[in-house]
Amino acid sequence: MGHKNQKGTVSVINYNGRIRLRWRFQSKRYSLNLASYNKINLLPARKIALLIEQDISLDKFDFTLNRYKSNTSKSNPTEKSIVEYFEEWTTTYKQMDCEKHTNYNSVRNMLRKWDKVAQTNIHLKLNAETFCGATYNRRLTMLKDFVKWLVKAQIWTFNPLEDINPKKYKKAKQPKRKPFTEDEISSILKAFRNDTYTPKFSAYKHSHYYPFIYFIFKTGVRNAEAIGLRVSSIDLNSKQIHIKEVLARSLKGTSAALRIRKETKNGKERILPLTPDLLYILNPLLDGKQKDDLVFQSPNGLAIDDNNFQPRVFKKVLKGLNIEERVLYACRHTFGSRCIDSGITPVMTAFLMGNNPETALRNYTHQINIPSSLPEI
Repeated sequence: MGHKNQKGTVSVINYNGRIRLRWRFQSKRYSLNLASYNKINLLPARKIALLIEQDISLDKFDFTLNRYKSNTSKSNPTEKSIVEYFEEWTTTYKQMDCEKHTNYNSVRNMLRKWDKVAQTNIHLKLNAETFCGATYNRRLTMLKDFVKWLVKAQIWTFNPLEDINPKKYKKAKQPKRKPFTEDEISSILKAFRNDTYTPKFSAYKHSHYYPFIYFIFKTGVRNAEAIGLRVSSIDLNSKQIHIKEVLARSLKGTSAALRIRKETKNGKERILPLTPDLLYILNPLLDGKQKDDLVFQSPNGLAIDDNNFQPRVFKKVLKGLNIEERVLYACRHTFGSRCIDSGITPVMTAFLMGNNPETALRNYTHQINIPSSLPEI
């Protein structure tokens, strides 16, 4: 069994073929990526680890890590690549992982593709890409933050991205996220409940997913929030549902085995009321399960794969009902639009959905029920 290192101890580990130093100090986690993991590089790496331990014990720890990086360059004359610096920044300062987080993984792959990147050409390489406006702006923001760190660490002398403005673009409409009408919601739920469009000889009935689709329509939670909902998040005593984590797709796939548990998209935890109809729907799913078990499961007892659920079940039901094709996320848009349409304030709608009020106004004011008249003059 593994054991936790003593306070002030620096671990020297093999991380994807590279030497990584890891330690904790004053309740904060640090890591430092070094050269390739081999016998030649391990000796100077251990010297750096001893230097860090010594500085901690003598209260001389360099929180900028520059002291240890300078020793790294002396022991390893080969200068780090821009990709290695990006991985160090991502892991040590952003507390993220390029192997798990999509945006960081995408930017790292882009830097790899660019090959030789310097402060004199990074802006030219970025502007040469043919990204859509949203992707360009997202990567520009991340690169600005990264290069700002390079300058602060005295690796680069200036930030060539500092004065580059984000692109102005018109946000594309997403017809497949168009909210459903009240009649469409009723028809969809009825079709699921009655197995109306389940193939005759299918071993898996659509009705198995009825509680899952009802829950998403009723609460407006994100797909991964519903998929990752655990029994412990249903508080039967206070009649509350706690939305605090997700079972998200990973870079490797969407199946149950490849999903990773994370906090919600924006890190916010929210509480939804456990209404009588939800209690009626959820009670049978909670019976006999442990606290860490998933509320909603596939017919095989695994996490639901929304990537398969979409074409194999949801799309077929919509087609059978002659309803314009939508993605499952349209159920969330439907909830937001229904909240606004029923008079719930944007602030409360945003709270229920885990968004900010501006997002609620921008994305969910579809106004499903268009008024038949206009105010009199």
